Amino acid sequence: MIDEIRISNEKDYQPSVAAAINRRTSFSIKDGKLVTQHQYSIDRKNYIVNSIFDMDGKQSITDGVKHLIDTELEKAS
Repeated sequence: MIDEIRISNEKDYQPSVAAAINRRTSFSIKDGKLVTQHQYSIDRKNYIVNSIFDMDGKQSITDGVKHLIDTELEKAS
């Protein structure tokens, strides 16, 4: 799946100054995990963002959020 999103670089939108963001998304399932990979291209710079979801997980959403908060607190300290 490929998306193209146009955003303005200034407060007042002008098509001549818009930046293009291209996004390609792929999905795969491996070892009971759903992996989504988003590949972004923004002004000739490439970024890849992976998300991994455990399909057989025993953790609740609350457990996942707590883990994310703990991870961010560890990075900040």
